[in-house]
Amino acid sequence: MAMGAGEEPDKMTAADAAHAALTRFARAEMFRPGELMGSERALAERLGIGRAVLRQAIDRMEAEGTVRRVLGRSGGVFFNDGRIQRHLNTVEGVPQMVLHQGRSISTTVVRAEMGLPQPDERRNLHLNGGDAVLRIRRLRLVDGTSWSLDLSVLPAARFPGLLTHPLTGSLYHLLTTEYGLELDRADETVEAVPATDEQASVLDVPPGSALLEIRRVAWDVHGTPVEFAQDFFRADRTRVHMQKYGTNWKRTVRLERG
Repeated sequence: MAMGAGEEPDKMTAADAAHAALTRFARAEMFRPGELMGSERALAERLGIGRAVLRQAIDRMEAEGTVRRVLGRSGGVFFNDGRIQRHLNTVEGVPQMVLHQGRSISTTVVRAEMGLPQPDERRNLHLNGGDAVLRIRRLRLVDGTSWSLDLSVLPAARFPGLLTHPLTGSLYHLLTTEYGLELDRADETVEAVPATDEQASVLDVPPGSALLEIRRVAWDVHGTPVEFAQDFFRADRTRVHMQKYGTNWKRTVRLERG
């Protein structure tokens, strides 16, 4: 179609050009979701773009959900598909994992109670049948949307008065600061399961939706199990990440997860 009098062809702005260049770079380098693309400085130098204009392109791509920007020493621009990365084999707590990915997280206590252990709880915590346990069920929301439904079971005798404390923060931080707990390791197993009606109701997803169940037993530095946990993460919002270490790896004895 011919242009009318006084009409001008569409012009690509500097921000449009930066957005196109950053998009081409991401495709050409075949970044995986969650992979670091580089710092703002490195990307600006690599693409030959001013940092102010590059930030505009990054803002646009963040709004589109194709990248996420994380501030701080371990930050940068990460390729993104909207999922939250759940790390295994790490001393980093779940809230810290989320915050380091540039997301917001909030926790709601669904139920907190004392009772007798179920058979699997008794076995995993090495308890007698009459030993009481504390059960803390919490719902985690990331960026205002449900992400996980977590159940932590702990020996009541080890943590007297725990249920009187605020339980919406890091549970492990609370156990460390208030009860002197020193954690040595956490053994975790991941399995794909369908959401039960109850889980679906709390997570606001259809019944039968795919969840990732992570079973965990946490041990203190004396070799005593202190937590048996079952966490259910929405599979549509979660990616599991694991690192393997050589035989010379020395495990950090203080975990800060929660």
